[in-house]
Amino acid sequence: MNTIMTATQKYNDLKALVKRSYTDENERNEIWEYISNYILSPDKMQIREERLEDFAMFLGHEGRLVHIDIVVNALESAICDEKKCLALSFAVDKACHNPWGSFCYGETIGTDHELTRFFYIEKEK
Repeated sequence: MNTIMTATQKYNDLKALVKRSYTDENERNEIWEYISNYILSPDKMQIREERLEDFAMFLGHEGRLVHIDIVVNALESAICDEKKCLALSFAVDKACHNPWGSFCYGETIGTDHELTRFFYIEKEK
């Protein structure tokens, strides 16, 4: 029987995945804040389902959620694009053994740096 999960169920399952994946409470809270800020509307009252789907591939798989952070200088746009491509290629190469990978999104840190976070499932060894 195929069960269709609601957005709220997926959101709660994702939160449980983050909780089991990050043992350090500060890191776990920071990662969940990052993900929930991406998924929730600016007023924090609604789940943006199209963004939740970016993480749906992780649900139901064994292993733990891990991430790679890529920070580039956002003020040097031409150089930034080249550096970002190289950094993202490195991230993909590092995680290439794992088919469950997803780039998350970028945001500005302070005024001059952009963060892109690459999430994937690290399978149990």
